[in-house]
Amino acid sequence: MENAAMNIHFLEQIIERFCARQASIPVVLGSGGLGLIQSLGEKGVRSIVIDDGPSSVRDFSRYCRRITVADISAAWDRLCEALRMVSSLALKHSGNRPIIFPTSDYILHCLAGRYDELKSLAAIAAPSHEVILLTLDKASFYQWLLDHDFPCPRTVFPSCGGEDALDVGNISFPCIVKPALTFMLEQAAGRKLYVAADRSELVRCCRDLSERNMEYVIQEIVPGRDEDQFSLAGYCRKGGEIAGYVMTNKLRQSYYGAGTFVAGSDVPGLYETGVKLLRELDYHGIFEIEFRRDARDGTYRIIELNPRCWSQIILATRMNVNVAYCAYRDLSGLECRGEMAGPSGAKKYWVNFERDLGHLKRKFRENDYTLGGLVSVMLSIPSIEPFSLRDPKPGLCYLKRKITRRLAKGVSAPGRLAGRPHS
Repeated sequence: MENAAMNIHFLEQIIERFCARQASIPVVLGSGGLGLIQSLGEKGVRSIVIDDGPSSVRDFSRYCRRITVADISAAWDRLCEALRMVSSLALKHSGNRPIIFPTSDYILHCLAGRYDELKSLAAIAAPSHEVILLTLDKASFYQWLLDHDFPCPRTVFPSCGGEDALDVGNISFPCIVKPALTFMLEQAAGRKLYVAADRSELVRCCRDLSERNMEYVIQEIVPGRDEDQFSLAGYCRKGGEIAGYVMTNKLRQSYYGAGTFVAGSDVPGLYETGVKLLRELDYHGIFEIEFRRDARDGTYRIIELNPRCWSQIILATRMNVNVAYCAYRDLSGLECRGEMAGPSGAKKYWVNFERDLGHLKRKFRENDYTLGGLVSVMLSIPSIEPFSLRDPKPGLCYLKRKITRRLAKGVSAPGRLAGRPHS
């Protein structure tokens, strides 16, 4: 990957080449987005990735070129300047502004703070800055859901009365303690939330977040099975029209919501609830609404609304609903025909190889899976992240890095065979 270092000549070469074959330039911001890039790429659309971190397997996709901008997180002005240059060159060679596709909550939060400026430079595949801030802030969003009579988990909004005054109401243990801005805890401690088994743990979790100056909510764990997690995801045009959507089911997940094995699904009533939510928010852009089925009464409770590209967006493409391309065409001013996905033909699957392998190891230790059940799942021929026959380099890069790290661990461990896992 070339480090452009904001070289205008380098940028112009890329953009001129891309604009010769496509209407607009997608600009992917954030650390993810491989499925997004591949979904667009399969339609002949190449993307530009702007990032400040080390190269990831995503950057090796045949469908994108990366531009490295130093210290974006420390100086957001640098990213704005990069986008200004991309916008100027895109207008010069195609007459259209680029399209920003955010892929992380942190990028969204930063984007909302400079929304008006960025909107003048590019189209944005995300809602207004007011909606971004509302949906990212869990405390504000859950209060909004309650105020508008949408089903959600039982939630307590702690007052400023101190630890002794914590009142969980009708929430039983174990329960979730979730910061208002989950990406802040993820950056600080490598996790999005805490699970408190009893009151003493609850106090410790609340104290930790308070010491980090983070607002938080206390929330019930909606009773049900691991696989009772569903999503409605797609693209919503201005005016509330859904241009493309899919329903999915997280058959396996890690740590309260991070899907590791996801299947296409169809749940009666989920679409209607999602459309009502989006319209009351005056929402436009790519979205993912997460639901959990409540074992007590069968209600599908809203867990969160992600106002950005979600990690399994390639699954929508495999279900013949290319949500990324719907957004691209609409924001490029091209015709965007509505698409609807339902349970037709063979069920499609998506797997995050690394996370799901860890999940399966844990389940086997707990005797939750039989060999026959595992074989039947694997015969479904899922879409395995980050592997793709159409775009093989990210998967090959992933394998190379894993093998290299495994060999390095083996060499660095005295008295152990190279490559042998630690017990």
